[in-house]
Amino acid sequence: MTPFRSVVPFPPCSMPITLRTAAAPLFLALLFGSTSCQGDRPMSPASSASRVRPSAIAGRWYSDDPQALRQELLGYLNRVDKLLSNVTVRALVAPHAGYAYSGLCAAYAFRQLHQRPIERVFILGPSHHMHVRGASVDEVDAYETPLGLVPVDRAALAALRAHPLVHAIPAAHSREHSLEIELPFLQLVLTNFRIVPLIIGDLSPDEARQLGAHLRSLLGPRDLIVASTDFTHYGPAFGYAPFRDKIRDRLTQLDMGAAERVLARDINGMFRYAAETGITWDGVTVCAVMAAALPDNIQAQLLKYYKSGDADNDYRHSVSYVAIAFFEPTPAPSPTTSETPSLSSQEKQTLLRIARDTLEAHVRGKPLPDLSSYDLTPRLRTKTGAFVTLHKHGQLRGCIGYIEGRAPLAQTVQENACNAATRDPRFPPVQPAELKDIDIEISVMSPLHKAASPSDVIPGVHGVLLKKGLHQGVFLPQVATEQGWDRETFLRHLGLKAGLDVNAYKTAELWLFTAEVFGETHK
Repeated sequence: MTPFRSVVPFPPCSMPITLRTAAAPLFLALLFGSTSCQGDRPMSPASSASRVRPSAIAGRWYSDDPQALRQELLGYLNRVDKLLSNVTVRALVAPHAGYAYSGLCAAYAFRQLHQRPIERVFILGPSHHMHVRGASVDEVDAYETPLGLVPVDRAALAALRAHPLVHAIPAAHSREHSLEIELPFLQLVLTNFRIVPLIIGDLSPDEARQLGAHLRSLLGPRDLIVASTDFTHYGPAFGYAPFRDKIRDRLTQLDMGAAERVLARDINGMFRYAAETGITWDGVTVCAVMAAALPDNIQAQLLKYYKSGDADNDYRHSVSYVAIAFFEPTPAPSPTTSETPSLSSQEKQTLLRIARDTLEAHVRGKPLPDLSSYDLTPRLRTKTGAFVTLHKHGQLRGCIGYIEGRAPLAQTVQENACNAATRDPRFPPVQPAELKDIDIEISVMSPLHKAASPSDVIPGVHGVLLKKGLHQGVFLPQVATEQGWDRETFLRHLGLKAGLDVNAYKTAELWLFTAEVFGETHK
């Protein structure tokens, strides 16, 4: 699939995003038998609302084609390598440029919402098209994106309007991108949620505290705040070029100064920093109101930061993007649901060397390499499920693995490098003459954890093991991305894969897992 490249009128950036190209069907032999890895997500529930705010930016800031949009977002979400565990997320800071530029950064924020029971999202963003004094709500019944309708909580709007700083200014919302740009990500990671769209305009620090306190009084345990903001806009087009040398380092220093005050929820500090530096940060008041609305025991973590200029080391025209999560700690889950630590870059390279050395030896009929000769960290000695996938000229050439940990990870990779080469019944054994044309990909499985309901499944993020009686079937996370299925289609096909009917998922056990996927550098 060719990634959609947004045409972004504001802010114009140059951050290319590369989607991971999905493989052909994967094979889950040895443990579960063969499978065709084959996803799409249902739209938000349609509303009977009479006043729908149509998309103002679809086809420009992101694709207006639902399937292409889903594929692009899943591509970003699948690249996130930082996932908070044992926390309750209360607020996110996310950028609002076109997805081709800030989509990966936004994914680091929204990926934290997987399996979170969130029912309502207060989206706070600045106004880019007209001056707003105080704040403005959008009194419509629903917002529309290519992924469907998102209902607006009109009762919450009425409660916000009770505050003297809050107004209803329709013209401020009709073309505004800072609120809408967050919706497709939310539609992909949440189900059955409502939004409260709120533009934050000019406020003093005291007014930001007042409005934040009012917002806090409306928040429930399943509510979330999304603060939509970009950070420094640098270059002549933005009328801001206070330095002309060491631009990258100075931009980082400037952005991190702002981010540090947001992380600390230092409202006075945010305003003071903006005034002293002149930073072209469009969400100063947005972040201040969010900070005032959060409970006192909140913690924060910076998830992602980059600049559009990082793409080609050209900072003559650059916009900065930051993702931050605010959360409360929650009790640690049982060992069966804990997250597996991510592999380090060195550990990934070690596994790829094991797979390559093993493949070469096995196909040539030579003794397999001794695993003790490799630098095996404790993580590589831990029993972990994994798959080895072989591609030849970009086409699937074999794939076999284990869902659950049956052996140390290094041994699992070695065994399945052999299995993928000679025991995938869909293909003839790999021959020595083919080795130079084969690339290796490894997928390392997380532990299985049981889904409370089918709605827990996030297509393209979760792999699923369906169990019912003596029947079981498995799809890897890549299946949804490859096939363009939504959750229901994904699960219906999984029922068929298990030898059951298409509605089997409604009464079967669903066990979820994720996969850390990495491969050799393209030769």
